[in-house]
Amino acid sequence: MSLGKAIGVDIGGGSIRASLFDESGKELNSKLSPTPEDLNNDKFLKILKDTIRPLASEGQGIGVGSPGPLDNENGLLLSSANMKGLKNLPLKEELKKEFSLPVWYENDANCAALGEAYFGLYKDTESQLILTLGTGVGGGFVQRGVLFSGYLGNGIEIGHTTSVIGGAICGCGVRGCVESYFSTRGFLRRYSEKTNTHLNNAEEFFQLVRNKDQIAEEILHFGTLALAHAVRGAVHLLNPEAVVFVGGITKSYDLFGKTLESEIRSTIFPVLNDRLKIGAGGNLSGALGAASLVFSKEKV
Repeated sequence: MSLGKAIGVDIGGGSIRASLFDESGKELNSKLSPTPEDLNNDKFLKILKDTIRPLASEGQGIGVGSPGPLDNENGLLLSSANMKGLKNLPLKEELKKEFSLPVWYENDANCAALGEAYFGLYKDTESQLILTLGTGVGGGFVQRGVLFSGYLGNGIEIGHTTSVIGGAICGCGVRGCVESYFSTRGFLRRYSEKTNTHLNNAEEFFQLVRNKDQIAEEILHFGTLALAHAVRGAVHLLNPEAVVFVGGITKSYDLFGKTLESEIRSTIFPVLNDRLKIGAGGNLSGALGAASLVFSKEKV
């Protein structure tokens, strides 16, 4: 049976991207709309529908990914750190009504995991734990092509597992999350605490590491160990065949990948190393990850 074409919608902090894909993961068409600062539910829904509309006649379903927290069963975007005006947005219901197509909705880390599992470098493995390394740390677990979702779609929040008891305060309000030590937000905050220097983005931080800035090097090293031990815990819980790292920070994988991989491999049960594959993934687009929801729901 042919799966036809799927529409994937990636809702980010500053824009909405909708793309049409065929079942090989090839992007056939795409629309991008910036999202204004002063949003409310109605304004946002109008922009969202206008972005999807030109593609709607060709798709057999719509997959949507956005940052959490969300309720995937009822299809609600509960709130958004980057889009302050949105609250309990009935995203799934509105899109179904507008386009008369089936709609699936998951958080962006779950979409990234599914896209990577279907179309990425490790697609031939039985199960994949995928970590998105960016502003924060997201996670997703896919086994035999099926996404593990957790209650209301909030499973595998590996960024909010504890790596340092009583450690640095995280954006979630709790101390010591791995995200406080290995993420754009974590690196910039730790650097600012130690030097009183405000960096603007991850690129600046990694440039300091390349220039052998000792404090930046120490922060990255400690963060890498924190991340490795969060992954160690997840490997012992889930036993995936592959651990795959995606997201913006993986552009600098050459600066931490070796340490990360060797710390994971030297601390997990030795027998697991016979099977486990670890590496950076293909960094597929968020829209392709969202479209994978449509393909996977067809296959399950």
